[in-house]
Amino acid sequence: MSLWNSRASSCISSLHGSVNLLMQEASLRRPTSNMAIFAALFMLTLVLSVASEFLLDRGMFRQSLFDLANFTGPTTKSLLHHGGLTFCSYGSEIAPNIICFHAGRMPVGPFVVGAGILLFGDSFVRVSLFKIVLLLLPLEFAIFLVCRRLPPSLPRRIACALLLLVPFGMTIFIANVVNLQVEEDYAYSLIACALAIVLFGPFASPATPRANSSAHPLLLLLFVLSVDALYLSKSSLSLAVAVLTVAFVIQQRLLIARLAILVLVAAAPLGWAVYTHHASGRYSLGTSLDGVNLHKGNGTIFMEHYPPAPLTSLDDYDGILNRGLHFADEWSFNDYHLHAGIAYIRSHPRETLIAEWRKFSLLYLSITKYGSSDSHGLRLLIERLGLLLFRIVFWTTIAISLFALVLPANRALRPAAITYLALVAACVLPYLIGFGYTRHASILIYPACLMGCRILCADATPK
Repeated sequence: MSLWNSRASSCISSLHGSVNLLMQEASLRRPTSNMAIFAALFMLTLVLSVASEFLLDRGMFRQSLFDLANFTGPTTKSLLHHGGLTFCSYGSEIAPNIICFHAGRMPVGPFVVGAGILLFGDSFVRVSLFKIVLLLLPLEFAIFLVCRRLPPSLPRRIACALLLLVPFGMTIFIANVVNLQVEEDYAYSLIACALAIVLFGPFASPATPRANSSAHPLLLLLFVLSVDALYLSKSSLSLAVAVLTVAFVIQQRLLIARLAILVLVAAAPLGWAVYTHHASGRYSLGTSLDGVNLHKGNGTIFMEHYPPAPLTSLDDYDGILNRGLHFADEWSFNDYHLHAGIAYIRSHPRETLIAEWRKFSLLYLSITKYGSSDSHGLRLLIERLGLLLFRIVFWTTIAISLFALVLPANRALRPAAITYLALVAACVLPYLIGFGYTRHASILIYPACLMGCRILCADATPK
């Protein structure tokens, strides 16, 4: 019996040692496991994006890139012919007289399309694939940062992986990945990259001592490039840039790092202002179309046509706003509509509040997509399921973030929650002031998923 007890004790001791060894090996292998998850997500997102290009855009493969909508095509053509970011309103309903705009479009979209044409010629499919890969890179880096912080809990790890992947099953998100003509097609990954650096960078970890919390120079540079490119993609995202910059600066301990971030981020709006003065005669932090966009969303005819019917947009009614008017240049056009929009808001407060609710519900509550396209059958079903899933993730992360502000147990999540809520507000406000389509809300899809991952990874440390 004593011999049996001795052998049993020896076996138990050996088993215990083996379990400890396996746990140590698993702990050592976790970073590799995290990188394996990242590698799988990298391949899946790339494959889904390229496949979506051939699935969704094949009808446009013979189109010239110089005919891209939203003035992206003409602006790119002007850029390649050394005419700056110029397009003229001939052939559109923007005004009854021809106006040439030199500061009407931010540069990132035309620069990317122009670079693609220089490299691959006027080939829609090749340039589109070039843009897909180029703009996926910031998003993949965001995924990489999240994968470094995956929690040890298997269900949470799976949930994080799904959150990072599921936007690629949403047609409103994948449209940004594959399309070329609107600003959101470029902003979607830049805002995700900048937010991921703030939420998942090593200096954002509770385990990092505050005294040592300062960004690596390369990470600092990547953040600056992301927010500068975000601003130069769409000027209405300047508030989002400000929120992200403040959050990032607060994380830095070193004064030199804070000053470097502020100076480098400020370079983009200052550079744009210098360009607009050179090209159009006026310093501006926005575009010369901001005024008409305000007037479109704040006028007597707005509620009659918003949301626009399928295959139409509010641009179709520009002629009504400009009827009987003549403008000498882009800035007189901008100033007239800016003042008309402000005057309407001041003189119609009740109608403005009603319109605000309609804009908000369309952008952040509706599961019907509004914009210039139309869907039917299975595609419509997939589209609405994707929108429903976005709404669930979006409002769940907002609710948890709000709870984090008041519940002591969630104190460690408060900086991330404040950043996320402020970013959401910064992205929502411009479209409540003006007007918005579903695509304007789509740039918050990946930030919502990143915040969901941040909540799930609250106790995880970087690997």
